[in-house]
Amino acid sequence: MNGTTFQNIEAAFGKFWFKHVDHATRRRLWLKLAKLIGNGVQILQAVDSIKDRRIAAGGKGEPESIALEAWSTAMRNGARLSKAMEDWVTTEEMMLISAGEQSGTLETALLSAARVMDARRRITGAVYAGLAYPFVLVLMAIGVLFLFGFKIVPAFTAVLHGAEWRGMAKIMIVISNLAHDWLWLILPLIAALVAVFFITLPRFDGPLRIRLDRYPPYSIYRVMQGSTWLIALSAMVEAGLRIEVALEQLAENAGPWLQRRITTCLAGMRSGHNMGDALLRAGYEFPDREIIEDLGVYSSLSGFEEALSMLGREWLDESIIQIESRMKIIFGVSLLMVGLLIAFLVTGMIAMELQMSEVMQQMTAQ
Repeated sequence: MNGTTFQNIEAAFGKFWFKHVDHATRRRLWLKLAKLIGNGVQILQAVDSIKDRRIAAGGKGEPESIALEAWSTAMRNGARLSKAMEDWVTTEEMMLISAGEQSGTLETALLSAARVMDARRRITGAVYAGLAYPFVLVLMAIGVLFLFGFKIVPAFTAVLHGAEWRGMAKIMIVISNLAHDWLWLILPLIAALVAVFFITLPRFDGPLRIRLDRYPPYSIYRVMQGSTWLIALSAMVEAGLRIEVALEQLAENAGPWLQRRITTCLAGMRSGHNMGDALLRAGYEFPDREIIEDLGVYSSLSGFEEALSMLGREWLDESIIQIESRMKIIFGVSLLMVGLLIAFLVTGMIAMELQMSEVMQQMTAQ
């Protein structure tokens, strides 16, 4: 492998890692650049300064250093920062920074990009934390089912081979046989259903989806997408973009579910309605009924851009509370189902013990 090939591989890996994995480093970088620009440092000089310090600290081969080197080279050849980082960051971040460059508010745009990333981190963190307990409970249920199906029940049937079981004990035999014959298929089937759910979540739409969006887990996705959308929209408007232009750019990079809601809102605004009324008339209850009401009130007043930014910040905290409360519902349902399963299996085991005692007494009497 020659040096050029190695450098290409290193650059490709650095680009992938920096864009898709190392969100925390990007967020810190936006804050550093904003701080330097706020102190009067030119953007190219700021990029070079951070790059040189990273290399001096022994991080020449790190994705951040590779990214900064590529940006510096592109900017020296006449490209803007937003164009130089086009393949290194998300489209949303690039649009924010591009809007800041065009409006002369690059420092604000960089701070907005960092704020949007922090909002996404907090929201996804709330979702992952809420999913952790149900996931553990599901694993526990599978483990208990395996234990009863492959260990406990076969031990009973081995002692009383050929005995005729009845009632709950007979049901336990059926469950054991099902576990033996079908558990290997049930586990991949559950994994496939979960995968299909997450794949269709940003795509599945229609009248049924509108109703499902009112209840967990779909309502969690609606709140999650709605809050990040509102925060990104407020950040783009704060960076200097018109609301319609910001909505168009957000729609271009959204999945089918979110894109339909944004484009319907845009169509309503182009028909003469304000943003709140456009979202209300769309009928999707997106992002949230209360937010739609607030947007309807503020849309008719002056200073809507400032109000939009305030709503975005306020609803971030509110959405996290909503997500946590909905995740508690999922946890409660999961806990109840696992508890019922364990209670059912324990009851069946007790029934088998009683019947085994009866059979043993009969055999002794004979």
